[in-house]
Amino acid sequence: MKKFFSIICLFFLLASCKKSALENTNETLPAGTTISTGNFTGNAHTTSGTAKITRDAAGKIFLVFENFKTDNGPDLRVWLSPNNNASPYQEVGLLKAVNGNFSYELDASKNYTVNNRVLIWCQGFSILFGNAVLQ
Repeated sequence: MKKFFSIICLFFLLASCKKSALENTNETLPAGTTISTGNFTGNAHTTSGTAKITRDAAGKIFLVFENFKTDNGPDLRVWLSPNNNASPYQEVGLLKAVNGNFSYELDASKNYTVNNRVLIWCQGFSILFGNAVLQ
């Protein structure tokens, strides 16, 4: 009975991560030199697309999402981390969209070399939706 209850709780926990309604977006991506890139893979939810670190002509650093797609969820965050456990992590911001092309400007405090994994993290339920390893 305990096992059945645990399975039901896990099902509702994972299903509840599909509540929010993030927009789709296709913003103009910053042009520049690609420093590193990685493909998203799904963890708790199907996630796909490409993550890139780019530097523009002015020297600004961006985390770029191309052809990105994941499921909706509450309180989805973009984190940089050295592992998929998100410990430690550096928050980039709220996930802008669940589908499309978009970017985040990274300030000097974001160490994308050490924290070479881009995590899509459901903070409300501590669930990793998907990740990309930057190489």
